[in-house]
Amino acid sequence: IFSLVTGKSVARFRCVSKHWASVLRRSDFTELFWTKSLTRPRLLFTINFKGKLFFYSVPQPHNPDDNSSLVATPYQTCSFPKRLLASISKPLCGLALLMDEPVIRNPATEMFCLGYDPVGKQFKVLCMTSSSFDEILTTHLVLTLESRKPLWRKVERKFLFVTNRRISYGSICINGVLYFGAEFGKSTVMVCFDVRSEKFRFINTDEVMEQDSRFELFNYEGKLGIHRNSYNRYENRFVLWVLEDAGNHKWFKHVLELSPYEEKMVENTKICGMTGTGEIVFASYSHLPISWCRLVFYNMERNTFTRVKIEGFEVEEPRVKKYIDTFIDYAENVEFM
Repeated sequence: IFSLVTGKSVARFRCVSKHWASVLRRSDFTELFWTKSLTRPRLLFTINFKGKLFFYSVPQPHNPDDNSSLVATPYQTCSFPKRLLASISKPLCGLALLMDEPVIRNPATEMFCLGYDPVGKQFKVLCMTSSSFDEILTTHLVLTLESRKPLWRKVERKFLFVTNRRISYGSICINGVLYFGAEFGKSTVMVCFDVRSEKFRFINTDEVMEQDSRFELFNYEGKLGIHRNSYNRYENRFVLWVLEDAGNHKWFKHVLELSPYEEKMVENTKICGMTGTGEIVFASYSHLPISWCRLVFYNMERNTFTRVKIEGFEVEEPRVKKYIDTFIDYAENVEFM
């Protein structure tokens, strides 16, 4: 019964008595709750506004009707100092990495990535630091979240690389491997960090990337997917690349030609990812008014686009433009509650 309630309810039930707390913290229960959560994925939305990060959630639709609507419900709110800007990583096994980014930065550059080892069932945070203006990441640290005495430890690397937001939007962890874009010499590469062995390697992306382009990373049926943004408003198509063979640096290219109507639907959007049912989800970069937003679901098998309106966002000053981050296939995890 407890595995069917929400994570918030589990947190409240743990406060009933020591016995309930003991039962609801057992590893077999948290594993059962996680398994059940995977069968009812949700859409997760975050809004960053005036020192607060607002979370909203709604059940993820499966094959939705065009122009249908859903009402998001408030999830929780996190506050942070006004001098900092909070950003959030893609949720991974129910957890997300919340990062504070100083508005005024010193020459040191840091990048944090959240990874998960499905074999050892461990969450790890990878931190890469540079202390020079060339942004070459020279120090690499790893933190295991389950450790009773968490300590950052250095990891070895065989090559130096530069990563920045001109290349890619963040990182993604798929099947125990962290991926993020970087520059290696004069080439653009995909850096791979094995969360279990804590080893680095890279994959060539010369055939994938073009000059003055940027890519988004997403999970394509258990493989790394890349959507390249060429910033060409007259290019009535979008291109997806899928990593078929990491060892041999082999990529598969999928091109979708868009009609003028379809092109308008996905204009000024980004890919949030691919759902477990094979639908690619697009979301706008910003929204005004904030009380609602629109998602576009692309069914690759049927080659159809479907629009879904998400309502229920209630944040002060609705006429002020704010940015909404959209995450798909979110499932609650009560292990760390």
